Amino acid sequence: MDKQYLRDKIENLRHKFVESTQHERAVGMLDEAHMSKKMLKIKKKLITLEMERCQKKIEHKDCSKIDQKIQEQKELFEACRNPK
Repeated sequence: MDKQYLRDKIENLRHKFVESTQHERAVGMLDEAHMSKKMLKIKKKLITLEMERCQKKIEHKDCSKIDQKIQEQKELFEACRNPK
């Protein structure tokens, strides 16, 4: 993988998890103004984990633990997003 690919991937993830998109606003989903501080922290943690995952892939190391952490953070985010 080249550096430009990683930069693009990280920017895409940042856009997906941290910044709101026009589509999300259009369909009434979350934007930063309506997110709790906890949800924003989770999004930032997801970005960090994704960067770690990319680095491990570059180094041809096992990503299973990071994948598990990412899944846990996604589930936590969903729980915050859809309180019962």
